[in-house]
This record gives sequence, C-alpha cells and structure tokens, in this order.
Amino acid sequence: MARLLESLRRALGLSPSKTVPSLPSFRRSIDTNFSVFREGDRAVVHGKNPLLTKPLTKGGRTEVRRGVLQHDDIIGKRVRDPIKAYKGPEYRLSLPTLDEYIVNTPRLVTPIYAADANLIVSLLDIHVTPPAEGDQQSPLEILEAGTGHGSLTLHLARAIQAANSTPPPLPEKSQVRILKDQPSAAQADAENKETAKEPDNNDGASHDPVQQQWDAWRAQRRAVIHTVDVSPNFSAHAEQIVRGFRRGIYAGNVDFHVGRVEDWIAEQVKQRTPRGIFGGAGKVEPFLSYAILDMPSAHLRIPHVAPVLRRDGILAVFMPSVTQIGDCVDLIRRKRLPFIMEKAVELGTGISSGRLWDIRFTVKKSRADPNSWIEQAPPESSDEGSASQQDDDSSDAGHGAIPEEASAKDDNAVLVCRPKVGTRIVGGGFVGIWRRIEDKEH
Repeated sequence: MARLLESLRRALGLSPSKTVPSLPSFRRSIDTNFSVFREGDRAVVHGKNPLLTKPLTKGGRTEVRRGVLQHDDIIGKRVRDPIKAYKGPEYRLSLPTLDEYIVNTPRLVTPIYAADANLIVSLLDIHVTPPAEGDQQSPLEILEAGTGHGSLTLHLARAIQAANSTPPPLPEKSQVRILKDQPSAAQADAENKETAKEPDNNDGASHDPVQQQWDAWRAQRRAVIHTVDVSPNFSAHAEQIVRGFRRGIYAGNVDFHVGRVEDWIAEQVKQRTPRGIFGGAGKVEPFLSYAILDMPSAHLRIPHVAPVLRRDGILAVFMPSVTQIGDCVDLIRRKRLPFIMEKAVELGTGISSGRLWDIRFTVKKSRADPNSWIEQAPPESSDEGSASQQDDDSSDAGHGAIPEEASAKDDNAVLVCRPKVGTRIVGGGFVGIWRRIEDKEH
C-alpha cells in the first residue's frame, strides 16, 4: 500500500511531504463554488414566473405563488434539488445568473440589462492576466462615471476578475467613499435621507483587523474599477447589488465614490502628483486604461477625462440618443481633443451584436447648392442592402458633401448621423467608442 501511494504521489508530481487531497476537502472546495445554498445567498424559484428570493436567513421565509418556502429547508441543499413548499408543490431552485440577478433585484434607476452590458464590455476589449509573483506592472484602472444600478459595474468587475488574487473577508461596513467636493444641492438632498448611512471609512479602521486586511489586499490589486456617482443613494444601493451577487465574488474589484467625476479626477491627480525634494510638484502620468461615461451631459466630461487616459486607452460614452453621441463628436472636434472615433453602435432589442452608425462631420463643396442638403426620400428597392450601400457610396457626392472629416476650422461643417446598414432605426441606447491617440505637437 505504501509503495502504491508513493507511485501515485510521483505520478501527480507531489513531493513526499505533500499528501493527496482527501475526499472531504475536495467536497468542501466544491461547496465554495456555489453548488450548495448558504446563508445570505439569493435563489431563483423556477415556476411560471421565476422569482428571486430575499437573502436566505435562518428562520426566514419566501412566499411563492403556491405556498411558502422556508429558508431553513433551502440552506444546505444542493442547487437544483427539489424543495417542497409549505402547503404547496415542490420547486427547484438555482443560484441566479447575472442576467436573472440584474432583472429581478430591486432598483432605484433603470439598469443596463445584460445583453447591452455584455456588448459594451466586449466593445472595450478588456484583457487581463492572473497575478504573478514579483510583477511590478502598474494596475489596470477603469473609470465608470455614472454608477446607477450597478449592472454595468458587475459586468466590468467580472471582466477583470482574473487579474486579482483571492480577497480576504469583506468588511460588513460600507466601503463607499464620499468625495469632499460634493455638489451642494445634490449633497443637501442626499444627506437629509442618508445621513445615518453615509460611511466614514477612517473612523475606527485602524482598530478593525478585518478592515486592515481588506485595505492591504486592495493596495496590491492589479485591476480595479473606480465607479463614481453624484447620488449617495445610488452608490449605496449599487454597492449592495454588487455585494449580493454570488456572495460578493466581484465586490473586491470595485471602489465606489460619491461626487462629481471631475472632482474625483482632480483628487486623483492631486494624490498621484509626485513631490520633489524641494517641494516642487511633478507631472502626473495618465493612469486610466478605460473610461466609461454613462450620465447626463457626458460630453462635457470628456475634456476632464482626456488628460488622465493613457495613450491607446478607450473612451466609451453610453447615451440614449444618437444626437448626444453627435454632441461628443462635435466637442472633440472643436476642442481638438486627442481622440479618434472607432465606432458608434446602436443597442436594442433584436440587435444581437449592435448596429453600426456613421457619425462624423463633413463639409460642403463650394459649388454645391445649399438646398441640396435637404434629404430626399431614397428610391424604392426590393434589395434593401444594395440600396443602403448605394446611399453610402454616392450620397456624399449627390448631396454636396465630401467624405473627409471636417476639421475644427471648418465653419460650414455639417453633422452626419445615419445607420451603416438598412434604413430603419430600432432600439434605444447608443455607444460611442473613441481611442486615445498622441497629442499633436504645437
């Protein structure tokens, strides 16, 4: 038997001092992989209309369409095991998918649903690698301006999960941080409702070993999401949404801030400014790899983001209308910001991978009749694709425009917004993607 065990150790590449994992420890590792319901989990009750339970607690209960589910009967059971309701039929429960979780959790604002959030994250083209010992590379940092419900925050946190090591226990105390330069009107309105809930992460932190351990782990992360919202209510709610999914598996990847995004940027620049020996201040290198703006008047924040976005970094703006994406194009052009537009994508039901739009400024030809800029109805055609392609190829010449993008000096520039394919507009949100390029030498 001893020789057999030794041969098994050698075959598995284990040294004589190491032992083969026992069956009980293997089962415990599966338990941590969400195969068994635990206290604090939220379960999906599968029936005619799927129902998301409240966090499971001992002695708790969830009313279903036919009967009542006792939480004590759920805790400890395997996922998908049949569970009989009190005075009702059997149900099968599962842990919620990210899509089910976002759709069924309480909300203060409309979330970005999973189909759109997944598409936005894929457009960012995020790539991370697992942490390596001795790696001194600067962390990958993402700014999300406009936390909202926390849906996009969760999808971003999942995308960078592989970059960070396993976190220590999450402190029970809220980790939302209030910026000092909170707008007075928004702050007064929020403080009247949430004074008791506002976190103060400095008081007592030095005496809390769990908080100390958490802060030490946060300091060595290789990827982090900074999410900023002007509403303390929204930030506190979004933090609970992130913590509530799969026992907070992604919570360590996100830092929540309350305030204006321009104030957060100014504070970060101040904190990161190198100080010289004689007290002089150096220049702050850009530190953001990605910036996502999902807020009213997002185009006005682009000049604040540009200096802290790294070369070849990506700026994404999510807006409800295509003309608001046009506002971003106009501002970048007028202020000569170092961005080049890669694509504009329409999101919506029935558009699986997004619909590309052409959004740019063109200039009139000097010989063109201004009346020719009035759009004419396209001729009817049984081949919609060929008609659209003909419009793309010839409309600039026929309507008095040239395809070259207009510069900031062109006073006669005209904004063109049209879908790349087809003629009908269906859907809601629009995402503009810009790439940070080198600043032009003056």
